[in-house]
Parts: sequence; C-alpha cells; structure tokens
Amino acid sequence: MDRLTGRIASTIAATALALIAAGSASADQPNSFTVVSGLPAEHVAARIFREHFRAAVEQQMAEAGEGVAIRLRPAYDSTVAKHGDVLEAIADGVGDIGIIAVDFETRRLPLQNISYHLPFTTTRCTVAAGAYHALHTQLAEMNRPWRQAGQIYLANITTDGYGMFTAPTVKQIEELRGLTLAVGVRIEPWLSGVAADPVRLPLGQLDGAFEDERVDGAILPLTEFAELDPEWRPNQYLMTEFGPLTSYAVSINERRFADMPAAMRSALLAAADAFVPVAAQAYCDAGSSALAELKKDGLRAQRFFRSRREEWVVALPPLGQLWADAREAEGYAGKEILSAYMDHVRAAGERPKRNWDSELAPTN
Repeated sequence: MDRLTGRIASTIAATALALIAAGSASADQPNSFTVVSGLPAEHVAARIFREHFRAAVEQQMAEAGEGVAIRLRPAYDSTVAKHGDVLEAIADGVGDIGIIAVDFETRRLPLQNISYHLPFTTTRCTVAAGAYHALHTQLAEMNRPWRQAGQIYLANITTDGYGMFTAPTVKQIEELRGLTLAVGVRIEPWLSGVAADPVRLPLGQLDGAFEDERVDGAILPLTEFAELDPEWRPNQYLMTEFGPLTSYAVSINERRFADMPAAMRSALLAAADAFVPVAAQAYCDAGSSALAELKKDGLRAQRFFRSRREEWVVALPPLGQLWADAREAEGYAGKEILSAYMDHVRAAGERPKRNWDSELAPTN
C-alpha cells in the first residue's frame, strides 16, 4: 500500500476523497500555498518549517518524477491571524496551510494537547513527535477535531525539552516551597504535588517579571529561555527531564487538499511523514546549541538527582488519566488515544518515569 492510499484509509483522507468525488480541480491548479502562523518569522518553529518542509515536499515530488515545485508564501507574525485564530483562518480559506499553536486552540482541538499532560514521559524530541504523528496516521478518532475544523492534519513540530530556570539554586523538592514559577503554556498541573506556585505569563512578559522580581523562575524549553534578556534572566538551570512538547501542528485546508493533483497529494503526505522527525531533531539541536551558548554566558546547569526527580513524579496526580477521562466525557476515545501514545513511546525503547495510561507508580 503506497503512502497516499494508506492515509486515505484514515478518516481525514476519506473526507478529502469525498470532496474529490464531488469535483476536484484540474492538474493545472496553481501550486502556491499561503502559510499562516502567529509566530514571528524568526521563531525556531517557523524557521524549521521554512528550512525543511518545502525541501521535503520537493524531494518527494522529484522522486515521483512529476517535476512540480510548490511555492510557500509566508504569512507569519500574525499578519493574517494571531495565535488562537489560525485554525479558523485556514478553515475559512484565508490561508492554505497553518502552523497551529495547539495550546491556543484547545477548545476546537481537545485531543491535540495530549503531550501537555504527560510530563516525564520521554526526553527525546523525535519519540514524542513520532508518537503524536502516529496517533493521527493510525487513529481516525484523532482526526475528528481537524475534520470538524475543515482541515487535514499533515505534521507536527515538537519542541526541545522543558526545564526549570530559577534565580535561587534548587536541588531538592522542598526548596521549591514558596517559589513563584512562570509558565507560558497550560502546564500548571506539572507543579501539582510540589509547593511552588505557577503563574501564567507570555514569554514577552518574562523579562519584566524577572526584572521586577515578581517571579523566582520559569519552566521553559532552552530555545525560549535563550530569547530572554541576559541582564534579567536567572542563571540556574535544573534539568528536570519534563520532556518536549508537541506545541505546533501543521494542517491544510481540506478543500484545497482535495483540489490538488493526486501526485501532489501523495507527495505532500509523504513529505509530512519525512518532515516530522527532521523537525523534531532540528528543534532538539537548537536546544543543545542554546544550552552551549547559555553556559558561556554563565548559566549553571545541573541534573536533577534521580531520587528527587522520582519524588516529584510520585507526587503528581494521574495527569494522563485525568486528561483521558475529560476527553471521554466530551465524547472522544480519550483512553484509547492515551494508551496508543504511551505504547508508541514504549515501543521506541523509552521507559517513561510514569506510565500515564495506568495508575502504576514510576517505572524507574
């Protein structure tokens, strides 16, 4: 079974097939696509998409012998839609391809934020990205929110791993007591069971928060921490092994996909498969490069002792089960999706610190 046939077997492509049957465009359809994102053009995720996605598509087209090039017209920096509006912009056809910040679309994409509820699962960006991608390519249920939004999921962009940056040195769980830690996305439950206080702050407000000493630290990926003002950012980095997040998904307008020539659809899907691990590795590499530069600037990095990390893990409520139960209450197969994600992670050779699809204690 070729890649296009395999994806058409899924629910999202079945919807596209129905649209094709209703009347697809001819092979001379323009090959220009507007890519909409609320991200700044120089954001790591936007840069990775720009550098690797077009190349992946063109390679697939060359291998197919079609010789068709595509043009991706960027509409970043919220020029068309800001975070929280990109999904709607793609649904309305204002743009063709969207780089969706899933944390800003949780109401319409309730299944796509699964990684936000599974800390300490894997530290490998490619594993997290692969598990998330497999959910979409293998489970029709995972694509239902995309169908309802008039789009087809193509790929994801998974960040480098999250860690904790603080002004005071933190080596033990008890030393978190009374600290105020900034988080830029919905990961406050990661602090459940420890005595720190989370506060939601956009990245753009962190410099001022550190300058005014309104926060004692932040939980961020290295790539985002490196964007802060060196004068105010803290200099202690605790490698907690929270893991990476699948923060961005790439989608395409459903009708635009249906109108593409078959060879281009096939190439696009194959390119998306190839892009996912490349994007994840590129993000992890960006994190490693950021750490090296930050150390030169005085950042003190230390690993969390295993016993103290496991103390944190044990203190957490069953976050995965809570996520799955909430999705079940909304009518989705939350438990099946959670189990599939964890199975993919374990099949990749990982040993999660917590089996979130069960009530088991930490595994190592």
